[in-house]
Amino acid sequence: MHEIIWATPLYEFLRQCNASPLEKTVLDCGAGGDAPPLSLFHQYGYTTYGVEIAEEALAQAQEFCQARALPLNIARGDMRALPFGNESFGFVYSFNAIIFMTKPDIARAMSEIERVLKRDGLCFVNFESVDDPDNEPFCETAPLRRLLQSERFAKHADNEADAYFRNFDVLRKEKKFAEWVRWGRQFKRVTIEYIAKKK
Repeated sequence: MHEIIWATPLYEFLRQCNASPLEKTVLDCGAGGDAPPLSLFHQYGYTTYGVEIAEEALAQAQEFCQARALPLNIARGDMRALPFGNESFGFVYSFNAIIFMTKPDIARAMSEIERVLKRDGLCFVNFESVDDPDNEPFCETAPLRRLLQSERFAKHADNEADAYFRNFDVLRKEKKFAEWVRWGRQFKRVTIEYIAKKK
């Protein structure tokens, strides 16, 4: 049975990945949670890998994989220091994950994504916009405070994140205003999404 994932922007990324002649290897940077989007790529024949820094999110992802006998290869790891060689993947993405870091760490993570991506490989990354309404600091006990030394979402002006893609051709850039209900709560988010090809 096919999984329908909630991370809808990744369907467009998958469509572009499927059109690429590169080997179907994909890395998710921030792969944890109770419904890992890597399952979508697995359904389309990709060899999948994921890194997740937060223990609870990693445990949720591994439980998901075990319950479905899915070899998604999600392990503990930090996207600021990816445990893979240069040009290991045709495709790399970070969906709603890089936003938890400080801007210096985001720059480091983007450099790592570029390093492990093959030439002509595609990446998807979304960034929190300055127009996003959530300006609250993370709670004092949030694991991300300990793991990332980050106090709140890092927000970017409309063209600020362009600097991370100097060695890429940007294929798609989209600012999205979203509202949804999940777990009985209403959420609002404004993000800037990039799909880019490494030069």
